[in-house]
Amino acid sequence: MAKNAEYIKSMKEWDLEDIVDHVKSTHHAYLKANYPIIIRLLEKIIEKYPAKYPEVKEIHEIFVDFTDDMSRHLVKEEEILFPYFKKLGKYLNDPKSYEPAFFGSLKKPVKLMEGEHDDEHEIIEKIKQLSNNYTPPADADPTHKMLYFKLKEFQEDIDLHHTIENDILFAKAEEAEKQLKV
Repeated sequence: MAKNAEYIKSMKEWDLEDIVDHVKSTHHAYLKANYPIIIRLLEKIIEKYPAKYPEVKEIHEIFVDFTDDMSRHLVKEEEILFPYFKKLGKYLNDPKSYEPAFFGSLKKPVKLMEGEHDDEHEIIEKIKQLSNNYTPPADADPTHKMLYFKLKEFQEDIDLHHTIENDILFAKAEEAEKQLKV
């Protein structure tokens, strides 16, 4: 945890463009790469043990819906908010070039994204509970163990990702708007 605190603290000094690029290339890329891996692990366990682990079936249903919603969330960030954040960074260096976003100020979109982050945390907490805090059963095979490892890793990345966005990226973007008097 101390390592993440240092990481987050150092990021507060970064400019908007660098934070956006980092979030996309690190955290968004991680999520997109790991959705199918986790879904495949869930499916392998369900296929191999159709009745033995009912919690895995429930996790599968929740995770598939979750990743569908998360995918739409990432598109909103990558195609709408992040390009605007990068422009805000440029506008700070050349305020006369400022062009408002089609959605107005960031207040409502940021509130929406933060609300979706909260919803995502609730879903992850449900998966954590169903998986007994990512603790595989005593008789778990290697696939089951790998699944719980990947689910825990996934949660840790989302937690860090959301901290960066909510506490640093969104705050910096809103501050840039204030400086530009949007």
